[in-house]
Amino acid sequence: MTTVANRSTVTWGTNRTAGSVSVQRLADTAENRQKLQAQAAKDKLPSAVVDLGADVALLSGAALETASRIARTQGPVIAKGGKVQVDSANADVLFTDDGFSEIEASDIVVAVIDSGLDVNHPAFAGRVVKPYNTMTGTTDVTDKNSHGTHCAGIIAGAATEGSVGVASQVKIMPIKAGDGSFTSADIVKGIRYAADNGAKVISMSLGGKGQLPEVQKAVQYAQSKGCVVVAATGNDGKNTVSFPAYYEDILSVGSSKDGKRSSFSNGGDRLDVSAPGEAINSTVPGGGYGKKSGTSMATPYVAGAIALVMAQHPEWTPSEVKNHMKRAVNDLGAPGWDKDFGYGEVNLFKAVYGENLPEVPRSSTPAPSKPSGGFLAWVKRLFGG
Repeated sequence: MTTVANRSTVTWGTNRTAGSVSVQRLADTAENRQKLQAQAAKDKLPSAVVDLGADVALLSGAALETASRIARTQGPVIAKGGKVQVDSANADVLFTDDGFSEIEASDIVVAVIDSGLDVNHPAFAGRVVKPYNTMTGTTDVTDKNSHGTHCAGIIAGAATEGSVGVASQVKIMPIKAGDGSFTSADIVKGIRYAADNGAKVISMSLGGKGQLPEVQKAVQYAQSKGCVVVAATGNDGKNTVSFPAYYEDILSVGSSKDGKRSSFSNGGDRLDVSAPGEAINSTVPGGGYGKKSGTSMATPYVAGAIALVMAQHPEWTPSEVKNHMKRAVNDLGAPGWDKDFGYGEVNLFKAVYGENLPEVPRSSTPAPSKPSGGFLAWVKRLFGG
C-alpha cells in the first residue's frame, strides 16, 4: 500500500531543518527500496531514501543538504548511515543523492581561459567545443603544464573513479592564452572569442598586479552578450585582489577550507565569494587525476555552480546571476560581508536550488585599495598545487 504525505519537515544534525519536503512512503520491502532509490536519482532535487520502520520513504526537497562528492558544504549533511527526523518520527538514512547531475545543463558552454586542455581526457568525452589558441589562431590547445585541464575538470569532469566536476553535463570551450604567463592582448582575444561563440560562463584562474583596462572592456563586452565572468583573487595571502578579478564586472573568488580562509588566498575590499580551493582532486593531462590548491581551484568551482544556475534560469541576466551567487553562501567569519570570505563561502545547494535568498549585509568599508604595481604587459598565472 502506498501513502504520500505531500509535505513534511525534516530535521538532521543538531539544528538543521527543511520544511515543505515531499515525502513518498511505501511498505518496506527490498523492491520498494530499489524503486525509491531509482526515483531519487531522477527527481532533480537533493533527496534521501530512509527507513521509517514499517515503511520506507523518499524525501525530496530543495532545502535538503545531502552527502555529495561535489558540494563541500559546512555543517552536517544527510548521509547514508545517519539519522533524520521526518516530522516527529525517527528514520535511518539508506541512500542519498545530491541531484546535481540530473539537471539538464548540456546546452551551457563554459569557457576556460587558461593553459589549454587535454581534449582527449575521458572526463570530457563528447563535450569539448570550439577550442581556440589565442596565440596561434588555431584549434591546438595542448596543455603543457596541467593547470587548464585541472580547472576544467573542477567545472565539468564526468563522474569517474578520479573525480567529478560540479556540472558534469556542460560543455567546455578551452581557450589557450598562454603556458606560464599571459599577455593582456591574449586574454582579451580569449574573452571576446568566448562571448562571440556561445559561452555563457567564462572562468579565468589567472591574475596579476597591473591594471588591465582593455581586459575590463572585454569583460563588459562579454556581459553584454550574456556571459558571467569569474576570476581568481590571487595567491599572495594579502588583502588585495589581483586584476582582473578586482574589477566590479567580474565575480571574484577566494579560497577557503573547513570554514577558514586559505592562508594563501587574497581577500580584501573586492572579494565577492569564497569556495573550496585546497587539495582539490581533478583532471590532469594524460587521462589521470591529481590534487592542486589555490584560488585557481576555487574559481572553477564557482563557475560550475553558475553553469547549473544558468541552466535552470536562462532568463536571468549576468547581474542577476552574480547577485544570486552573493546570497547563495554560508556566512563565515564576521557577520555579513568581510574581507576574508567576501559575502561567504558558496553553498552549492543554495546556489542550485535556492530561490529568493536573503541578501547578505555589507557594512560600510574604506575606499577600495587597488593592488600595487604598475601596468604589466603580461599577467602571471595563479598556479595551484
